[in-house]
Amino acid sequence: MDLHLLNTANSEFVKDLKALASCTAGEKRNVSKSYTQGAVALCVSDMTTKVGIDLEKKKKRSPEAMEHFVKKFSTFQIKDIPSKLEEQWFYKAWTGMESYFKLDGAGFGTPKDFILDLKRQSVWRKGREVARLEYFDIGNFLICLCSSTMFSKQDVQVIYHGWENDDEEVCARFFGTRV
Repeated sequence: MDLHLLNTANSEFVKDLKALASCTAGEKRNVSKSYTQGAVALCVSDMTTKVGIDLEKKKKRSPEAMEHFVKKFSTFQIKDIPSKLEEQWFYKAWTGMESYFKLDGAGFGTPKDFILDLKRQSVWRKGREVARLEYFDIGNFLICLCSSTMFSKQDVQVIYHGWENDDEEVCARFFGTRV
Protein backbone atom coordinates (compact mmCIF):
# COMPACT_ATOMS: atom_id res chain seq x y z
CA MET A 1 0.00 0.00 0.00
CA ASP A 2 1.38 3.43 -0.93
CA LEU A 3 0.44 6.70 0.74
CA HIS A 4 1.31 9.78 -1.35
CA LEU A 5 1.37 13.20 0.31
CA LEU A 6 1.55 16.04 -2.22
CA ASN A 7 2.37 19.67 -1.48
CA THR A 8 -0.14 21.64 -3.55
CA ALA A 9 1.83 24.87 -3.10
CA ASN A 10 4.74 23.39 -5.07
CA SER A 11 4.76 23.99 -8.85
CA GLU A 12 5.75 20.35 -9.45
CA PHE A 13 2.37 19.22 -8.06
CA VAL A 14 0.64 18.77 -11.43
CA LYS A 15 3.65 16.89 -12.83
CA ASP A 16 3.70 14.56 -9.81
CA LEU A 17 -0.05 13.99 -10.01
CA LYS A 18 0.16 13.08 -13.71
CA ALA A 19 3.03 10.69 -12.99
CA LEU A 20 0.99 9.03 -10.23
CA ALA A 21 -2.01 8.65 -12.53
CA SER A 22 0.11 7.10 -15.28
CA CYS A 23 1.82 4.60 -12.96
CA THR A 24 -1.54 3.18 -11.85
CA ALA A 25 -3.27 3.32 -15.25
CA GLY A 26 -4.47 -0.07 -16.44
CA GLU A 27 -3.72 -1.73 -13.10
CA LYS A 28 -6.42 -2.94 -10.80
CA ARG A 29 -5.95 -0.71 -7.78
CA ASN A 30 -8.04 0.90 -5.08
CA VAL A 31 -7.46 4.63 -4.75
CA SER A 32 -8.77 6.94 -2.05
CA LYS A 33 -8.00 10.66 -1.91
CA SER A 34 -8.40 13.58 0.46
CA TYR A 35 -7.71 17.29 0.16
CA THR A 36 -7.00 19.99 2.70
CA GLN A 37 -5.43 23.43 2.56
CA GLY A 38 -2.00 23.02 0.96
CA ALA A 39 -1.99 19.24 0.50
CA VAL A 40 -3.51 16.22 -1.17
CA ALA A 41 -3.16 12.66 0.11
CA LEU A 42 -3.71 9.66 -2.14
CA CYS A 43 -3.67 6.10 -0.91
CA VAL A 44 -3.14 3.47 -3.60
CA SER A 45 -3.61 -0.18 -2.66
CA ASP A 46 -4.02 -3.47 -4.47
CA MET A 47 -7.50 -4.80 -5.25
CA THR A 48 -7.59 -6.96 -2.12
CA THR A 49 -7.18 -3.95 0.20
CA LYS A 50 -9.95 -1.38 -0.01
CA VAL A 51 -9.04 1.80 1.85
CA GLY A 52 -10.56 5.13 2.89
CA ILE A 53 -8.40 8.16 3.68
CA ASP A 54 -8.87 11.53 5.31
CA LEU A 55 -6.33 14.32 5.57
CA GLU A 56 -6.80 17.36 7.78
CA LYS A 57 -4.58 20.37 8.31
CA LYS A 58 -4.45 20.92 12.05
CA LYS A 59 -5.44 24.37 13.21
CA LYS A 60 -6.61 25.78 16.51
CA ARG A 61 -10.14 24.65 17.38
CA SER A 62 -12.26 26.15 20.12
CA PRO A 63 -13.77 23.88 22.77
CA GLU A 64 -17.19 24.93 21.43
CA ALA A 65 -16.34 23.79 17.89
CA MET A 66 -15.15 20.41 19.16
CA GLU A 67 -18.28 20.01 21.33
CA HIS A 68 -20.42 20.89 18.29
CA PHE A 69 -18.74 18.02 16.39
CA VAL A 70 -19.54 15.55 19.19
CA LYS A 71 -23.18 16.68 19.36
CA LYS A 72 -23.71 16.95 15.58
CA PHE A 73 -22.40 13.47 14.89
CA SER A 74 -24.20 11.78 17.75
CA THR A 75 -26.05 9.65 15.17
CA PHE A 76 -23.19 7.16 15.55
CA GLN A 77 -21.31 6.32 18.72
CA ILE A 78 -17.82 7.50 19.61
CA LYS A 79 -16.48 5.31 22.38
CA ASP A 80 -14.82 6.88 25.44
CA ILE A 81 -15.32 10.56 24.65
CA PRO A 82 -13.02 12.45 27.04
CA SER A 83 -14.62 14.87 29.49
CA LYS A 84 -12.22 17.59 28.28
CA LEU A 85 -11.96 17.58 24.50
CA GLU A 86 -8.47 18.16 23.11
CA GLU A 87 -7.52 18.98 19.54
CA GLN A 88 -5.53 15.76 18.96
CA TRP A 89 -8.57 13.70 20.02
CA PHE A 90 -10.85 15.86 17.85
CA TYR A 91 -8.68 15.38 14.75
CA LYS A 92 -8.45 11.62 15.30
CA ALA A 93 -12.23 11.38 15.69
CA TRP A 94 -12.90 13.57 12.65
CA THR A 95 -10.42 11.81 10.33
CA GLY A 96 -11.50 8.39 11.62
CA MET A 97 -15.13 9.17 10.80
CA GLU A 98 -14.35 10.63 7.37
CA SER A 99 -11.99 7.82 6.34
CA TYR A 100 -14.60 5.23 7.38
CA PHE A 101 -17.26 7.03 5.31
CA LYS A 102 -14.91 6.82 2.30
CA LEU A 103 -14.14 3.15 2.95
CA ASP A 104 -17.87 2.38 3.07
CA GLY A 105 -18.30 4.20 -0.24
CA ALA A 106 -21.51 6.01 0.72
CA GLY A 107 -19.90 9.13 2.21
CA PHE A 108 -22.19 10.86 4.70
CA GLY A 109 -24.91 8.43 3.56
CA THR A 110 -23.08 5.63 5.40
CA PRO A 111 -25.43 3.91 7.89
CA LYS A 112 -24.73 5.41 11.34
CA ASP A 113 -25.00 2.14 13.26
CA PHE A 114 -21.26 1.98 13.94
CA ILE A 115 -18.99 2.69 16.89
CA LEU A 116 -15.76 4.63 16.44
CA ASP A 117 -13.23 3.30 18.98
CA LEU A 118 -10.18 5.59 18.97
CA LYS A 119 -8.30 3.73 21.72
CA ARG A 120 -8.41 0.47 19.76
CA GLN A 121 -8.13 2.34 16.44
CA SER A 122 -11.09 0.48 15.03
CA VAL A 123 -14.68 0.73 13.84
CA TRP A 124 -17.31 -1.67 15.17
CA ARG A 125 -20.70 -2.61 13.78
CA LYS A 126 -23.14 -5.12 15.29
CA GLY A 127 -20.61 -6.30 17.87
CA ARG A 128 -17.74 -7.02 15.50
CA GLU A 129 -14.75 -5.07 14.28
CA VAL A 130 -15.32 -4.03 10.65
CA ALA A 131 -12.37 -1.69 10.03
CA ARG A 132 -8.96 -0.68 11.35
CA LEU A 133 -7.58 2.86 11.59
CA GLU A 134 -3.96 3.97 11.31
CA TYR A 135 -2.90 7.56 11.91
CA PHE A 136 0.01 9.47 10.40
CA ASP A 137 0.78 12.69 12.28
CA ILE A 138 3.07 14.70 9.99
CA GLY A 139 3.85 18.30 10.88
CA ASN A 140 0.60 20.28 10.60
CA PHE A 141 -1.32 17.38 9.06
CA LEU A 142 -3.11 14.34 10.41
CA ILE A 143 -3.90 11.49 8.02
CA CYS A 144 -6.14 8.55 8.85
CA LEU A 145 -6.21 5.39 6.74
CA CYS A 146 -9.15 3.06 7.26
CA SER A 147 -9.39 -0.48 5.89
CA SER A 148 -11.44 -3.59 6.50
CA THR A 149 -8.24 -5.55 5.80
CA MET A 150 -5.74 -5.77 8.68
CA PHE A 151 -2.67 -3.60 8.12
CA SER A 152 -0.14 -1.58 10.10
CA LYS A 153 2.04 1.46 9.48
CA GLN A 154 4.84 -0.88 8.42
CA ASP A 155 2.66 -1.99 5.48
CA VAL A 156 2.43 1.59 4.18
CA GLN A 157 5.15 3.16 2.06
CA VAL A 158 4.92 6.94 2.47
CA ILE A 159 6.04 8.90 -0.59
CA TYR A 160 6.34 12.69 -0.48
CA HIS A 161 5.96 15.00 -3.47
CA GLY A 162 6.97 18.68 -3.43
CA TRP A 163 8.02 19.09 0.21
CA GLU A 164 11.01 21.12 1.37
CA ASN A 165 14.09 19.65 3.08
CA ASP A 166 12.79 20.57 6.56
CA ASP A 167 9.74 18.42 5.89
CA GLU A 168 12.07 15.67 4.69
CA GLU A 169 13.74 15.62 8.11
CA VAL A 170 10.37 15.45 9.87
CA CYS A 171 9.32 12.60 7.59
CA ALA A 172 12.57 10.73 8.20
CA ARG A 173 12.06 10.96 11.98
CA PHE A 174 8.46 9.74 11.83
CA PHE A 175 8.81 7.00 9.23
CA GLY A 176 12.51 6.30 8.71
CA THR A 177 12.16 7.30 5.06
CA ARG A 178 13.25 10.19 2.89
CA VAL A 179 11.71 11.85 -0.13
